[in-house]
Amino acid sequence: MTAVGAVPVIASWAEPEGIAPRGTVVVVPGRGEHAAVYERFGRRIAADGYRVWAVSDPTVDEERTRSQVCALLGRTPSEEPGEPGPPPRVLVGSDTGALWAAGFAASGGAGGTGLDGLVLAGLPLAAAPGTPAPSWADELAVRTSCPAHRGRLDGDDAVRRGALAEPPPADWADRARPGAIDVPVLGVHGAADAISPVDDVRRWFAGLPSAELVSITGGVHDALNDRTHRTAAATTVLWLERLREGTGPIARAEPLTDPAAAVLVGPAALAADLAGPRPPVLLDVRWALGDPDGRAHHRAAHLPGAVYVDLDTELSRHTGDPADGRHPLPEPAALQSAARRWGIRADRPVVVYDASGGLAAARAWWLLRWGGHDDVRLLDGGLSAWQQAELPVESGDVPAPAPGDVVLPGGLLPVLDADGAAELAGSGLLLDARAGERYRGEVEPIDPRAGHVPGAVSAPTGDNLGPDGRFRPVAELRARFAALGARGRPVGVYCGSGVTAAHQVAALAAIGVPAALYPGSWSAWSNDPERPVATGVTP
Repeated sequence: MTAVGAVPVIASWAEPEGIAPRGTVVVVPGRGEHAAVYERFGRRIAADGYRVWAVSDPTVDEERTRSQVCALLGRTPSEEPGEPGPPPRVLVGSDTGALWAAGFAASGGAGGTGLDGLVLAGLPLAAAPGTPAPSWADELAVRTSCPAHRGRLDGDDAVRRGALAEPPPADWADRARPGAIDVPVLGVHGAADAISPVDDVRRWFAGLPSAELVSITGGVHDALNDRTHRTAAATTVLWLERLREGTGPIARAEPLTDPAAAVLVGPAALAADLAGPRPPVLLDVRWALGDPDGRAHHRAAHLPGAVYVDLDTELSRHTGDPADGRHPLPEPAALQSAARRWGIRADRPVVVYDASGGLAAARAWWLLRWGGHDDVRLLDGGLSAWQQAELPVESGDVPAPAPGDVVLPGGLLPVLDADGAAELAGSGLLLDARAGERYRGEVEPIDPRAGHVPGAVSAPTGDNLGPDGRFRPVAELRARFAALGARGRPVGVYCGSGVTAAHQVAALAAIGVPAALYPGSWSAWSNDPERPVATGVTP
């Protein structure tokens, strides 16, 4: 081991005596850490035959870390510089060490050293920390749930207290471009990581050509030194063995293009996004049938900077023809003009919310995606979930944002007309998202006829939500829609006027099932006397 002052900058753990090394592993520590902090992890990997090195914290001296990494990736087991060590030659990064390692690989920093893979643990993607720790005890709690490792850090004067409250260098996230990384990547991430929410990491990993992401149930930020450190080490060794043996494409341990992560965002993850380099545009779409006071509700309390969107006038057009339904789709040009007025840019994500479990906000989510903006998510649980998380709200009017530049040609999501809905009810699955009593024809408070489209299956939108107003877990949604028959056949959805049906489309999208929307819905169907109507509990 070598050191600068009291801080170790290089540590190494050798493979067992008499065993030829199976590969070269270089560990890059995170904020406030140093090489020796990874002794337990290094010894475990070395015990399986790998030569393991750990280098210095790149947030302290990036060029020193880069020099160490390049030297070690080009070092033979006999420690003579110049020739690469035995493959696979892998960088293992934790926290900001993971972010630096990803940027190193993306920028071709390995040069001629022949980097073969990356292991990224606790990858932080926001420019600012997700949960700044107000005390050392709190920082230890978000770092690791392992009592032994907490004691190790607490007794080490070379570990820099308060480091997790320091944001990663501003340009590191920009350098870590997933599409530019051409080596296999393993992600090891705590599912309960408060510094780097796993939903953000899933989206980043989805852009990698060859990757596997393993989320550890209950795990916190330092996945390599958490209570489940044995699981993290074993996962790493198994991945190294697959990489070493060249056993085909790296299998994905969980869906990296997690459909739910592309549809929903929780309050904590949204707060982190808002503090990051690409904060989303926020749209407040509070609306309910019979409640015309959405704008007043917005003035009373809204997410900071959220722009109010009027569903009736900005997310619909009104033709005056009942056969078009109560909320016909706006023309693409009108939608684009409104979206630019809301400040939506082509390179910025959008998050929409309401105060009714997403039943209204889903209309904006669907329309923007239909228009052509593919980075739109729903705040799961809406305003209530945000407030329950004790996150800030504002009151009053929001100043008009700078005009956006988004282009929305329209037509990018499937839609049905009445003929298409009738056909799908017979050949596929047409879901009726209204309340059961309206489907059965027992009541009809708005439209001219009671009942449902013949062949349609009752699937009330409200059943997508749990008692807390958030979307049910993905497993429950899968079971719900599987029981309704949404497997292996085309799916369409309608409701009263094409608003809450968008919520059903979002719930289906969260489990990876595409569905077409019938915009005219029952308000259009029931206004056409030529269209048949069914009543009762059966399709």
